[in-house]
Amino acid sequence: MVHIQPKTFDHLHGFDGLSERCMREHIKLYNGYVAKYNELMNKLRGARNGGRIHAAADTESLKVDITFALAAIKNHELFFDILGADGDEPAGPLADALNKSFNSIPQYLMDLKQAALVGRGWAWTAYDLDYGHLFNYEGGATAGIPVWNSVPIVAIDLAGHAYFYDFGSGKVAYVETVMKAISWTRVAARFTAAQQMSPHRM
Repeated sequence: MVHIQPKTFDHLHGFDGLSERCMREHIKLYNGYVAKYNELMNKLRGARNGGRIHAAADTESLKVDITFALAAIKNHELFFDILGADGDEPAGPLADALNKSFNSIPQYLMDLKQAALVGRGWAWTAYDLDYGHLFNYEGGATAGIPVWNSVPIVAIDLAGHAYFYDFGSGKVAYVETVMKAISWTRVAARFTAAQQMSPHRM
């Protein structure tokens, strides 16, 4: 069983896309998910080592909570990692893939914004390893996934805690701000890594 160490996201120091308070509180929430995951995994390990697991019901609650905590960790790590734009735009193979999948980069950005605005939990851009294309997915729950055998390369947190401090109930302004703050260089690196796993490279 893996013990997770929280990441620090040093590249966000001085980040002006969202306020310092908003980012500080959001990262604090992420650290809480990491602590909760490690706590739950220790409980599961202790139950197994003590021979106290005799039926699926014994682990049902732990597995539900572990799944949620781990999904929250991974989603937040992706979200924080891709923030920090320096005025860059999609370029190279990433731009080619976006044009192929969405007909144009403006259409991709519009589609991502629409997915984020209707989403209740998360919005993702993911690369489908089976079919070799990019698609925007909406997820109503933290533990949801875009679709089986796909690799998210963009994640936008749509929960109220992500924007309340800066925007109140202004979700539209938040989504627009986040999209302007995406580092496409970081997204491109994730796309390249995802492509290496697919037999259907674009």
